[in-house]
Amino acid sequence: MQNNEKKNVERGLALAGVFQSAALVRDLARTGKTEKLAFDTSIQSIYTLEVSTVEQVYGGTISGLRLGLQELVNLLTYTKIKQDRELTRYLIGLMHLERKLIRSPETKKNLSRRIKHAISQANYFASSPQLIINSLADIYVTTLGALPFRLHVVGQGKYLAHAETVSKIRAALLAGVRSAVLWRQLGGSRWQLFLMRPTLIGVGKKLLTKLN
Repeated sequence: MQNNEKKNVERGLALAGVFQSAALVRDLARTGKTEKLAFDTSIQSIYTLEVSTVEQVYGGTISGLRLGLQELVNLLTYTKIKQDRELTRYLIGLMHLERKLIRSPETKKNLSRRIKHAISQANYFASSPQLIINSLADIYVTTLGALPFRLHVVGQGKYLAHAETVSKIRAALLAGVRSAVLWRQLGGSRWQLFLMRPTLIGVGKKLLTKLN
């Protein structure tokens, strides 16, 4: 794979990670549930800091990003844009949160410290996944949630009133910002989301073909 093509694939995977988190938030808020593999892959990406490839951030395989890749292809295809305004809003919101984070060194430092602490606790709480999710949700609230921007989640009241669902939504938002940071580190930006639209659609379709 040539360097330019490899870089496009890496950007595509990172962006798919943001799309996937946005889709997880949408689904949890609407229905109180979401695809397990997609959720687990996104959550695990929060803990994956020291890696040599983008694929390793998402478990070393692209199978866990199927949802994100599908949403990426659908949303970036113009004929589909009006079909999911909530997904678009969450996507833009996650990228805006990432920019706010970068501009707040103290919050960034605190977030890094909290995540490293969460990594050290992950094995201890392995037998109780909900405790892990609650911990990540608390990290989101006390770091990203304290920034001067509030990402408003809409959905069914009966699900948004459920503590476990709310924790999952917040953990998914944290994962989304993690992928947005990766997208930025790979040279991505909101402008490139539009300028590279045909390329990103092509990358998404090619990766999805490999999963079929």
